[in-house]
Amino acid sequence: MSGRWCAGFWLALAACGAPVLEDRPVPGVTEAPAPSCTASDDLGGALEAWLPADLRLAVVIDLGSPELPAAITQLQAGVQAGRGLPVVASLGLGQLGLQLGLLRPQLISAGLQPRELLLLHDRAGAVIWVLRARCDLAALQATLAEAWSLRVRPLSEGSVAEAAGGRFAFDVAFLSSDRIALTPPGVAPQLRRWLEHGAPAPGLGAPGAASPGAVLDSLGPAPIRGVLTGRSLQTEVAAGAQPLVRTLRASAAGLEVDGAL
Repeated sequence: MSGRWCAGFWLALAACGAPVLEDRPVPGVTEAPAPSCTASDDLGGALEAWLPADLRLAVVIDLGSPELPAAITQLQAGVQAGRGLPVVASLGLGQLGLQLGLLRPQLISAGLQPRELLLLHDRAGAVIWVLRARCDLAALQATLAEAWSLRVRPLSEGSVAEAAGGRFAFDVAFLSSDRIALTPPGVAPQLRRWLEHGAPAPGLGAPGAASPGAVLDSLGPAPIRGVLTGRSLQTEVAAGAQPLVRTLRASAAGLEVDGAL
């Protein structure tokens, strides 16, 4: 039976109204996931359970809060007024609105509109963004690779995606519990290990003192809430009197540092 005759046969059947067999999944065969992922998730679970204890800054941003724009304004005004915060943290927090304005369109381009976003500074000052996307991992990786021109690279424990064309400012580390971290280029493997296996850092406080993650979990709800650790360079001369773990909460009412507006 020639190919031309076969084509004519099936066209004739269709023209006569005969049913044409549809493509159906074959039993026992798993179809490849579609390369798409639309996610709008919070960070999930207690931060104490996975945040490294030797972080320098951790700030949770409630992207769904209607007060967020006002909270950003109050945060920037409070930082500029000087509240005894570390200089590097103050510079970063003062630019939070600009950073979110650049980052959120990139997330949306990949179908990601998280309800919460976490800003981290590690012990060396690297800036990391963490969100959660409860999607099929292969679909998520394919989506990010296409949207952000990344190349996925497997590791012995998990995987990372690294910039392939220089169009995206971050690399991506895929973490447990459906979390992903946007990291500076070239350090995603190291930061992935830090986020997944970060050991408690001794000397951050008295024995038995709460970890930064536990302190952050204990803060009341706010559009922006965070913790800072260590006695790095301060914006006030009385830096030595500041506590080792400090808290901040920003809302439309103002910036609260260590529980005081």
